[in-house]
Amino acid sequence: MQEKIQRQITMLQQIPRHPRRITANEIVERLQDRQYRVGLRTVQRELKAMLDMGMFGIELDDRAKPFGWYISACWNDFSIKMMDKSMALAFYTLKHNANQFLPPQSLKQLSPYFEQADQVLGNDPESPWLYWACRVAQLPAPLPVCLIEPDKKSLEIVQNALLNKRQLVCKIQRFVKGNDYWVEYDPINPQGIRISDGVPLLIFTIGKLHHKIYARPLDSLKDIRLLETPIIEIPTQKLPEQIQKSNTIDIKLLFSPQSNFILRNAKLSEDQTCVRLNDGNYYVCATVIDTPSLRAYLWQMNDTVEVVAPSKLRSHFARLYSKLHQKYQHGAIISNAPPGYSGKNTVKGMDICTK
Repeated sequence: MQEKIQRQITMLQQIPRHPRRITANEIVERLQDRQYRVGLRTVQRELKAMLDMGMFGIELDDRAKPFGWYISACWNDFSIKMMDKSMALAFYTLKHNANQFLPPQSLKQLSPYFEQADQVLGNDPESPWLYWACRVAQLPAPLPVCLIEPDKKSLEIVQNALLNKRQLVCKIQRFVKGNDYWVEYDPINPQGIRISDGVPLLIFTIGKLHHKIYARPLDSLKDIRLLETPIIEIPTQKLPEQIQKSNTIDIKLLFSPQSNFILRNAKLSEDQTCVRLNDGNYYVCATVIDTPSLRAYLWQMNDTVEVVAPSKLRSHFARLYSKLHQKYQHGAIISNAPPGYSGKNTVKGMDICTK
């Protein structure tokens, strides 16, 4: 029995990964070269048994004789055919969230697992795992708007550049005084991809001597070309630190006692301090990253929070409130309406055009 197991292990070691293949006759010859006395029918029978077990990644190419045997390219000591419902749910979840996080080569290799996961979950309509898959999902974007999806070809080029540590040439959309321009940058060094508010951002530096880190939405890049030159790399452990460092601010806020932030005992950061003042308001200090999400969060709380510092952020909200106040002081009059708009209605003293 021990000799048989050793022979079968040796036989498995002779089978190459796809796209290479080996015939049963070639396996017999290799086994005989290793002093195993075995015939063609025995090898064929054991190969078929291993294939049916689905535990070794063995596949059969029977499109033309002589038939070829190979190990699936995506085999990683995990049997597709032995996938249970718990593992199927994991692959199902990965399938629906992996496009922006995995390079195309990985997705291609994982496609058999994704297909098997769909089949396993779909075989039992009453399965609690299928119920979970249908009921628990990530919304496509955290913002109440339809976001522009990055071009698939452009995303693939960027992913390949990042995977192979190669530079890119591309045009980046820039806005200057309300006008947009496409400026070519040659070269740029892709450093990573970050997902912010559902938007994939390319993190990069420019050229050889410019070390500032930039982040731009992938849909604001076009005419992307992959170069053969290697990137000027920022060490992985320093990348998040440098990204955050460039946008880190010490924020000071005044919250009213009715603010949801105070009622929920929320925290902006681990180093946050919160002091209740004599007038009942709360004085909050924290070190945070100045992001659009932070500003949107503060804007959402509007009348229950006041930005005290930094002055740049306080001025930002002061300008917004001033503009908003001016807009709503008078009726909204829409002139030079595009074709398809007609009529004028008045709602609470505001003149508006309706479609």
